Amino acid sequence: MRSNIFVTGDLHVGKSTLIQRVLNNLPLVKILGFKTSRYFQNKKLAGFYLEDFSRLHREEQKAFIGRCVNDNYWVSIPETFDTLGVEILQNCLREQPDLIVMDELGFFENDAKIFQKQVFDILASSIPVIGVLKKKQTPFLDQIRKRKDVKVFEVTRENRDRMYELIFEEVLQVIGLDKGKNYIDAASYEKTVKEVFAPVYPVIAKQILTRTKMTTGVCLDVGAGTGHLGIELTKMSDFNTYLLDCSQDMLLIAEQNIERAGLQGRVHTLLGSVYQIPLNNESVDLVISRGSLYFWEHKKTAFHEIYRVLTPGGMAYIGGGFGSAELKRQINQKMQEKDENWRKNMAEKIDKTTNVNYLELLKDLDLAYIDVSDSEAGMWLVIQKKQEYGFGTASN
Repeated sequence: MRSNIFVTGDLHVGKSTLIQRVLNNLPLVKILGFKTSRYFQNKKLAGFYLEDFSRLHREEQKAFIGRCVNDNYWVSIPETFDTLGVEILQNCLREQPDLIVMDELGFFENDAKIFQKQVFDILASSIPVIGVLKKKQTPFLDQIRKRKDVKVFEVTRENRDRMYELIFEEVLQVIGLDKGKNYIDAASYEKTVKEVFAPVYPVIAKQILTRTKMTTGVCLDVGAGTGHLGIELTKMSDFNTYLLDCSQDMLLIAEQNIERAGLQGRVHTLLGSVYQIPLNNESVDLVISRGSLYFWEHKKTAFHEIYRVLTPGGMAYIGGGFGSAELKRQINQKMQEKDENWRKNMAEKIDKTTNVNYLELLKDLDLAYIDVSDSEAGMWLVIQKKQEYGFGTASN
C-alpha cells in the first residue's frame, strides 16, 4: 500500500492551499514538517525560505533556499536544505508525528544531496507524508515519482475541489483513520441512535439550557455525529448551531436530519477536528459535546481550541450521559442485547473520561468557572471563559 501522497500541478492552481485544507480537517494533533514561503522586497518576489511547522517564526534570513538576483535570475542555496532542512526532517523522525508535510519539493534542492537522502529516509519510514512536488523533471523529483510507496495526484483549477475529496480520503486511509480504532460506520450509528438513544437528546438539551442559562447566539456541537443533540438544543432555543465532525458520512446524514427538522437556516454542518476548529477566535457562545470526549487523545489541545473559539463569558458543556438514571438503565439493557461487550466497553469509556484531573488540565486557561459533576446519569464538565470585564455568572 502506498503510504506517501504528493500533489503536483501547474503554477497557481492551489496545490498548497489544497494541502492546508486537508490538514485543517484532519482529526490529528501532531503534524510536523516544512513549508516553503515567499519573501517579498519592495512588493516584488525576492526569495523563498523554509518554515518549520514546529517553529514557524524562525528568522527568515537564515532559512532562505533561493534568492532572486538582478530581477530575473534565481540562485539556489543548497546549504540551507542540508542544514535546516535536514534538521527539520530528523526532528520528524525523532518526534514521530501522525503526519509529515513537505510543501514543496522542487529544483532548488538539486545540489542538496544530504537533504535528498533525508527525504528518502522519511519516505521509507513508517510515518506517512503529504507534500507538493514541483511539476518539473529533475533526477530528484523523478526518483520520488517512481517510488512504489508514493502516490501522485495532479491538480488543476477545474478538478481541485474533487481532488480535495479524493486526497482527503486517501490521507485518512494512510493514517489509519478510515477504518481504524475510532472509525464508526455512520449508517449503523444512526440506526442505533434512532432505535435506542433518541429519548436521551431532548433531555440533555434541556439540561444544558437550564444549567447554562443561555438561549441565543452561536452554538457549536463538537463530535456531533449525525447531529441529534445540536438539533434538539436548537429546537428549544434561539441558537444558530454548527455541527462539527471529522466524518463526512456522519455529516451527510446530519444534513438530512436538519432538513427533516426544518432547521436548514439555523443548523449547519462543519467538517473538521476538535484539534483545529475551523471557526474564528471568540465566535462561539456555547460549545456542547456528548460522547466525543472519550476519543480526544490530546484533551489539553482540544480544550485550548474550544477556549479559543469561545466568546468572553461563553460556556462549554462537555461529557457523556444519558439524561437520567432511568434512561441509562433502559439503554444499557437494550444495548447489552445488541452487543454483549456493551457494558465492558462503556466501563472503559467512563474510566478514560472520569479519571482525569480536569482542574489541572485546564489550569492555564483563564476561566471564570469550572465544575465537574459525576452521577449515575453521566459525567459532565461545565466551564465558562472569563469576560473581558469581570467574571461570569454561572454558579453551582
